[in-house]
Amino acid sequence: MLKTLVGFFLSLVGAGIMLTGAWIALSALLGLYQAALQDPLGQPEGTEKDVSVAMLRGVYIGAAGIVPFLIGSVLLKTVFFRRLARRRP
Repeated sequence: MLKTLVGFFLSLVGAGIMLTGAWIALSALLGLYQAALQDPLGQPEGTEKDVSVAMLRGVYIGAAGIVPFLIGSVLLKTVFFRRLARRRP
């Protein structure tokens, strides 16, 4: 029971961190496109570089969520397969 709860918690935390990182990266990209659509020639110098730095920050945040997500997934799968093996006659 404890392994199931810990695995579920770690999977949720990892997924949340990964989704937060994806949101940060995509919001920076969407901001760049939104600004380009509003004023295509009015982009300041270095805007793309700033957006790439912001996107990489989001990717790094999302990558930090991979570890707890994988640990939680492995815990849940081991609990599932052990329960399945116990039920077989």
